[in-house]
Amino acid sequence: MIGIDRNTGVAVDDWLQFVQRATRALTTPLGTRQKRPLYGSMVPQLLGQNLGDDLLILAQSHAAQAFYNPHNGIADFAPEVIVANRQGAGLLLRFAGTWKNRKQSFEVVT
Repeated sequence: MIGIDRNTGVAVDDWLQFVQRATRALTTPLGTRQKRPLYGSMVPQLLGQNLGDDLLILAQSHAAQAFYNPHNGIADFAPEVIVANRQGAGLLLRFAGTWKNRKQSFEVVT
C-alpha cells in the first residue's frame, strides 16, 4: 500500500506506511470519527490523568486492544512486546512484534 506522509508530504510505502496507520489509530480517541465510530483506541482517554504505574499498565492494555480491533486496519502487525513510559506530559509507547514475517519495532508518542 502506498500513502503520503502526513507531516512531509513525501510518498511512503511498506513499513513506514504501516507505522503511520498504526500511529493514527492509536492516537485517535475511540468513537470520535462520525462515519467510523469503532475506529481508534482508548489510549488518548488516559492523557491528562496522573500517569502512575497503574495507568501505564492500562495504556499497554488499551494499545494491545487497538491491534485486535478490525476497524483500525492494523491487524497485520502481531505485537509481542508493548511498553508504556512517561515522556513529558504524555506517553511513549514502544512496540515490538512481527509484521509480514519480519521482526519490527516502532514508537508512538501521545
